[in-house]
Amino acid sequence: MEIEELYGSFYKEMLAYCTAMTKSRSSAEDLVQETYLRAFTHWADLEALSRGQCRSWLYKTARNLFIDQVRKQSHETPMEEEHFPLASFEEDLSQAAVAQLIARLPDAERALFNLRYFEGYNAKELGDLFGLPSATVRSRLASAKRRLRQWIEE
Repeated sequence: MEIEELYGSFYKEMLAYCTAMTKSRSSAEDLVQETYLRAFTHWADLEALSRGQCRSWLYKTARNLFIDQVRKQSHETPMEEEHFPLASFEEDLSQAAVAQLIARLPDAERALFNLRYFEGYNAKELGDLFGLPSATVRSRLASAKRRLRQWIEE
């Protein structure tokens, strides 16, 4: 597989994945670009991999880059709930309130939750993407749903 083929085959898919994680098209584009830059610098390793393995490598790299960015941002500016108060749940759960709730989930659960419930991936597909057993994916999704339910009831 050539780098151009890797880009052409998975760019749209990677952009959707990164948009689900970052909640921002421009941030997702930056993340995808950084992922492909990494692929280019590690091309010697990727050439020996199958198409599916290359796809998994892209997903894992994008996820790791995203986690690194979140960690870096959390150390730079403590912008927690005081800057983004949760909407009152006395009123209808608007799209913004749902997004705020989902943003409170831990990174790994948020990524799984978004891909499962907004992008339509199943537990097996998510397990393949993240290198996890399907049971672990289902457990993390259940944990995310429990947290969300608890926050809504508060």
